[in-house]
Amino acid sequence: MKSFKRYQYRGVPTEDGVPANGDYIYPDITVRFKDGYLNDSVDEEGNVLPAIETHDGSHIEHWKNGVLHCEKSPAIVDNLDNYEEWYLDGKPVPGGGNNGRIDDPRSI
Repeated sequence: MKSFKRYQYRGVPTEDGVPANGDYIYPDITVRFKDGYLNDSVDEEGNVLPAIETHDGSHIEHWKNGVLHCEKSPAIVDNLDNYEEWYLDGKPVPGGGNNGRIDDPRSI
């Protein structure tokens, strides 16, 4: 799946022209917004929910106020295409984690 990187710093309005807010659930993906920007959310139990997540769990993206951001793990993880990308405050973190490759757990 392609990432949503092109949406960094971009506000997203609803059909009514107001900033998108909350969870938008589509057949294969859930997208979360806060004040019109892609943004992780937190559920009632305190679990972080990624701004972008496929329902099969194969692709997730962590966002904060409209930019890719995750401090403790990759901001983008794609298990189908076998890659990850690290970002802080919208800026790529070179060499983060495993240089973009996800190790096959069977090889560990």
